[in-house]
Amino acid sequence: LWPWGRGPLPTHTMKLSIFKPKRAQVDEVLAGAEGLNYDAKCGTKDLEDASRVKDLKSRGYRICSRKVQVGHGWDDYRKAKSKLKAWEHVKLGWTAVVPDAPPKRGSDFCICARVLGIWITNPLNTVYVENKRTKVPLLNLLPVLPLGYNSARYSFAGGTKKGHLLAGEERFSLSIDRKTKSVDYQISSLSKPDHILSTVGYPLVCLLQSCFIRQSTRSFARKMKKPDE
Repeated sequence: LWPWGRGPLPTHTMKLSIFKPKRAQVDEVLAGAEGLNYDAKCGTKDLEDASRVKDLKSRGYRICSRKVQVGHGWDDYRKAKSKLKAWEHVKLGWTAVVPDAPPKRGSDFCICARVLGIWITNPLNTVYVENKRTKVPLLNLLPVLPLGYNSARYSFAGGTKKGHLLAGEERFSLSIDRKTKSVDYQISSLSKPDHILSTVGYPLVCLLQSCFIRQSTRSFARKMKKPDE
């Protein structure tokens, strides 16, 4: 049983290893992770709503968000979108995603992170992928034609599965502003402990979350400045 009486310990949990996990090990973790470990209604879609955030915090969720400008104009937006689909925002050296196929709703993946010399493999599921675009009002009369877009937003979110250290979602999004044509990358997350390790070490978990968000935004901005090979 859990020390605080939450029922039986899960039979499948995240994997700990001194070596970076291989695909076969990740597949084993995913095979044992059945379903999400949080209420799907407590998601990341409405985090811009103050009342929504207040309600989530009352349920014990920690909310984190950071946004950074990574470019300007449609060329940069397309470049950034391609990098986001390739998980460049997660490839930080001490973090990786397996498999790193483009996000697709319903697909499973693991985030692997090296913490204090130990690799931790946590299972997630892509709970949604959104690709929204708006047109110049006059061209809305011609919705079939790929012309006249003045803003766009691409985002996807990973929801934690049973066996994950935490319970919640993390959303990665990219947008181009209608007026300024600024291209922005944003990470938004909500989470709370769902394992004895994350409960006991919650201060460290919060520190690592903040570190990941900060490094991801900085790294993505740097990668966007590099010319394509």
